[in-house]
Formats: sequence, C-alpha cells, structure tokens
Amino acid sequence: MDLTVIPIIISTITATIFAITLILTWKNIKENTRATHAQLLRSFHEDLTSRLNKNSVLKTTEDCMRYANDFLNTVDEIAYLDIQGKIPHTVSGYLTRFFAYGKIIIDWYNEMVGEDFRETARKNWPNYFVYCERYNILPNPDDKLPQIMVDYNKLRDRETSS
Repeated sequence: MDLTVIPIIISTITATIFAITLILTWKNIKENTRATHAQLLRSFHEDLTSRLNKNSVLKTTEDCMRYANDFLNTVDEIAYLDIQGKIPHTVSGYLTRFFAYGKIIIDWYNEMVGEDFRETARKNWPNYFVYCERYNILPNPDDKLPQIMVDYNKLRDRETSS
C-alpha cells in the first residue's frame, strides 16, 4: 500500500466519524428541545388551569381581584417569554384560549372596578397586550366568568353594608 494513501484514508474515516457524531448530537438536541417544550407547555397549561379552578373558592371582592390579577400575571409571563423568543410560538399559541379569557377578565375589571382599568392593565401587563395585538387575540364569546365575578357589584354592596 502506498504511504500517501494512508493519510487520505485516515482523514476520510475521521471526517465520517465527525459527521456521524454531529448528526447524532443534532438529533439528540432536537429531541431534548421537544421534550423541554412539551414539559413547559404542560406546566403552563396546569398552572393556568389550576388558576381557573380557583374560581369556585371566590367569596369576596378581594378574592375576585386576586383571581384576576394572578391570571393576568401568568399570561403576561408567558407573553414575555414568547416575545423575547425564549419559547417557540407553538407553545404560547397552544394557550391562545387563555389569552382570550384574559381579555374577558380585563373587560370585567374595567366595568366592575372602573377607573378606566384598560390603561392600568396596559401598564401592569404590557407583554400581554403586545402579544394579543401581535397575534390578533380576541375574546371568545363562549368563555364565561365565574358567577360571583358577574355579580361583583352585589357582592361589593353586601361587603360595604356589613
């Protein structure tokens, strides 16, 4: 065998091993990223769902406002991650219905609590508003607030008269 051929063979084998390693590493990273995104989506979904499930324990006006604030804080955090490119839009896009429900909460806040709450909300949850404008999020007419929030004025009157 000619000695000039040996370096070519070694270089070819090395390049092949490197290419295979690179491909396997890329596949592994892609699978890990998918798993991470799936876990993140599951975590966001569980968090938002548990917040919605707390509507059965609302008893006071303060409970209603805390429920609304906690929900809006959570969707604002998700919006921030999406806007900053920290999560893929497919993760936040899956949660679109929760963003739409946030619009209903803001409308409720504006009507029941007053003070042109939409302006306050824009300051408190700026990422949420940017996200909703960017992706044209609209309230879903099928989504309803808990009855105690709908009857907020009666609840407030009852608390004031007590």
